[in-house]
Amino acid sequence: MDAASTRVEEQLVEGLSDLRYEDLDADTVIYCKQLLMDTLGVAFPGSLAPGCGELVDLVRHWVTPEGAPVLLHGFRTAPPQAALANSTMMHALDFDDTLDASALHAMVTALPAALAAAAVRGPVSGRDLITALVMGTDVTARISLGIHQPLSWIRTATCGTFGAAAAAARILGLKGERLADAFGIAYSQTAGNAQGLIEGRLVKRMQPGFAAAAGVTAALLAQQGITGSRRFLTGRYGYYRLYENDAFDPQPVVAALGRHFHIKDLSIKPYPCCRMTHSSIDAALDLRRALADPAAIQRVAVTASEMVTTMVGKPFEPGDNPQVDAQFSIPYTVACALLQGDVFLPDFTEEAIDRPAILDLADNVTVTADNRLPAKDLFQATVTVHAADHAPLSRQITLPRGNPGNPLDYDQCREKFTKCLAYSRLPVFEARRDELLRCLQQLETLDDIGRLLALLQP
Repeated sequence: MDAASTRVEEQLVEGLSDLRYEDLDADTVIYCKQLLMDTLGVAFPGSLAPGCGELVDLVRHWVTPEGAPVLLHGFRTAPPQAALANSTMMHALDFDDTLDASALHAMVTALPAALAAAAVRGPVSGRDLITALVMGTDVTARISLGIHQPLSWIRTATCGTFGAAAAAARILGLKGERLADAFGIAYSQTAGNAQGLIEGRLVKRMQPGFAAAAGVTAALLAQQGITGSRRFLTGRYGYYRLYENDAFDPQPVVAALGRHFHIKDLSIKPYPCCRMTHSSIDAALDLRRALADPAAIQRVAVTASEMVTTMVGKPFEPGDNPQVDAQFSIPYTVACALLQGDVFLPDFTEEAIDRPAILDLADNVTVTADNRLPAKDLFQATVTVHAADHAPLSRQITLPRGNPGNPLDYDQCREKFTKCLAYSRLPVFEARRDELLRCLQQLETLDDIGRLLALLQP
């Protein structure tokens, strides 16, 4: 290991300790607010998803007026538990942002951690919240970008633990040694395996919440003077060696630190399912417009990277949690796109998943790995449709919709927020929609984010 890599931790801490709102460029601030709108928007339908009600009922047992708010439910609980519940609602439908280059979600750990820490600190300004979110997502992204190998751990959770600690630490005003301690303590709690994903278990949607809770706990312990390991990334038993087989490059972790903020590299998702399905969906939707009769489709062939094929390319077989199975299935989502020309929240109810026409086509979608693609490529997919009434049609996607290189604009994001809220049928929040959106647009002018949080309580 070279000398530069042994100092990754120090560079990360030194480069971000004194981050201020004034250090952020205008585009970073604007996009942070757009991502905040997106993450809160998907929490509305997420709050009704399987597993979320049960989790909220559990953390309700630990109600305390000095706690942090559980959004949309009108009570406060211990800050780590609030972070767990809020993160799970934001992530449950897999409709939150992604860092495509690393196949992870970033706001879903940083935002719940920042909100929980804000309840401990007291009044927090909109500018402080924006700065914490930029810092938290930057840490998550940077640590993930240093990794070479395809997914083995859920990096939303493993890398997100550090990002959550960074966001909470920024809210609490921790710098230097205390920030380093927060990272080291967070590493002691890092977890997030992919077994729940490949088995389609509800716990998969809670893993970012565990990371958010760990980050809050780490920052609060560091504030109390508890010390954490310093070589949390590069040590003998550090993250990269223990979790990622020492297959990492330190350069992306610290490149342009404090100058380029990776929040601007996050994608906003147009479809409520795993990002690894999106290029295939985009291709299928393009093909749908070229098909005279979608009902004439006989079979569909999809090629993608090894990682995508492994994670979301297996034959579609609904299990105990069919919503999760459908969210993580190229065969299912491609069948929806081809037969109906859209993929949105109604497609992931148990009733919708059981539609015979969709299931029949999904059974005839095969996904194979294209060994010419980088093993952990998330961007590229090719879909070929074989139909009875014409020659095979193919469409290749090299960059999915919502990526900053193929972005959703503000109006499209606002439409997504509105559709999510309407789908949720939560009249008290629908009545506040315009006020909520104005508050988010003007976030940097708020002296206290309590105004925003009040709009997110019944």
